[in-house]
Amino acid sequence: MGNERRTHKRFDVQPLICRTHPRLHGISVLRNVSLKGAFLLNGEPPPVGSRCELEFAEPPLTGYRLRGRVVRHGSLKLSRGYAVDFPSPHPRLLRAVYHKSFAY
Repeated sequence: MGNERRTHKRFDVQPLICRTHPRLHGISVLRNVSLKGAFLLNGEPPPVGSRCELEFAEPPLTGYRLRGRVVRHGSLKLSRGYAVDFPSPHPRLLRAVYHKSFAY
């Protein structure tokens, strides 16, 4: 834990499909989430520093939208994507993905 810089615990989740605004090529898939951010898989991530809006395409968050800023890209082949930082905590997102993950 010596290198851990996160202040909020990160939770891996069952995949949830998201759309981005402005639109990216393909779809983004939610990989993990915390109160202040998320990591999404996407082969062509938006530029670091850009603002985006995520719109969830599946229950239990269908139509729910969040705004954030892209803070980094994932560099590994298996986790090619981008991290989004939310300007304020989003407990509804965390609650929904937690319940979906344990509903199976």
